[in-house]
Amino acid sequence: MSYNKRLIAVLFAGLFFAFSITVKAQGQKVVSTKVLGIINIDETGKALTYPGSIFYDKESRQLYVVEPGKSKVIFYTPDFFPFMALGKGYGIKDPVDLFVDKKGKFYFISSNERKIYVLSPSLILKKIIPIKGFKGASKFIPTHVAVNPVTGEIYVTGAGKDFVVCFNQNGNFTRFLYPEIKIKKVKGERVGSIVSNVGVDSLGRVYLVALDFGQVYVFDKDGAFLFKFGTHGANFGQLSQPSAVAVDEDNRRIYVCDPMRHAVLAYDMSGKFLFEFGGLGWAPGWFDYPTDIAVDNRGDVIVSDWLNQRIQILKPEQNEVIPIGPVMPSNRAD
Repeated sequence: MSYNKRLIAVLFAGLFFAFSITVKAQGQKVVSTKVLGIINIDETGKALTYPGSIFYDKESRQLYVVEPGKSKVIFYTPDFFPFMALGKGYGIKDPVDLFVDKKGKFYFISSNERKIYVLSPSLILKKIIPIKGFKGASKFIPTHVAVNPVTGEIYVTGAGKDFVVCFNQNGNFTRFLYPEIKIKKVKGERVGSIVSNVGVDSLGRVYLVALDFGQVYVFDKDGAFLFKFGTHGANFGQLSQPSAVAVDEDNRRIYVCDPMRHAVLAYDMSGKFLFEFGGLGWAPGWFDYPTDIAVDNRGDVIVSDWLNQRIQILKPEQNEVIPIGPVMPSNRAD
């Protein structure tokens, strides 16, 4: 495939296609959402296959997409052209997530290897951090990673775990971070929530996504609890089983991805619910199990639309609300 044909394919099946999003909730309001683009090919010009984690680096303005089934991470230019991929050839085995810190260093997580690979901005392998140094480390399967821009602390989530493991820059275990422990009303049992993902902002605040509680817990750079937000449920404005969080500090919004509701929910910086968009479907602007989310330099929202096997770039139009009546239109393309 020629460069021009590939570029046209990447430059978005729905370029500047305005798509009004509706949800199954009578009497509610949702924002209109403009679909700026859809990415559905890799660096070879082949179709994406179930893209997983994504990361947008605001310094380089590059997007990184993990394709777990092919054990690689695809690099996209600022105009979302796929120009290379990283995997075994760079010493990285089976990557499932990545983070780029403010110095341009790459942190790749490998679940199978149970390691954190640290690469320089020029993609030279500098360090391998094994997941060890704490009780239960031998059974800890890492899934997501984030690095605190203020302290340099490395946060790692684990499959089915109700905590985040913290390491310093030398790779030494420092502590755990937990969402709160709740008490069951009936049996009085103490229960925690699986932490499905972790995010950070420029001030070093840490955001733990509590899957079972349908909430996000926010801590300061030192690990002191600040506040939590989100309402657990399966209806409009609620979080069923959230999977990822992204902070848009310029526009003062926090976005949370909910695969079970096939939606993205937006909150202000204090955790007040603002609006949501999405819904189950395959047309532009709809999702089928969205798994991860990021925000670019323009405030556009980037979503990994897993079962639709694509990445969508969207612009929520906060000033354009759509009243929802008692009769819902179909959310699928005819």
